[in-house]
Amino acid sequence: MHVRQRVGGGTGTDDGGMRRILTGVKDRAVSDFSVLTDREREVLLLLATGEQNRILARELGISERTVRAHITNLTRKLGVRSRMEAALLANFHADAILSVREPAAEEG
Repeated sequence: MHVRQRVGGGTGTDDGGMRRILTGVKDRAVSDFSVLTDREREVLLLLATGEQNRILARELGISERTVRAHITNLTRKLGVRSRMEAALLANFHADAILSVREPAAEEG
């Protein structure tokens, strides 16, 4: 199956371009996933499944527009250029994403 089909659309890329993206994402130091909210991390992990926004929205119980907003925010925070790069990053670093814990709410 073509990567474009599994990562939810896009313009596709040639083999050389794909190789550069894969190498860049795989070799990249683990990002600081703590900059993401719990929901953004949840969306990021679901991105790795390659499902469309509509499916992600249904899975999360939120609107498709909200999914798009989360994707926009997490790509910006992680410094990746596309949904595909974010999905690949999630795939390579799922354990690191899952290990992030939201700081406990302060009691007052």
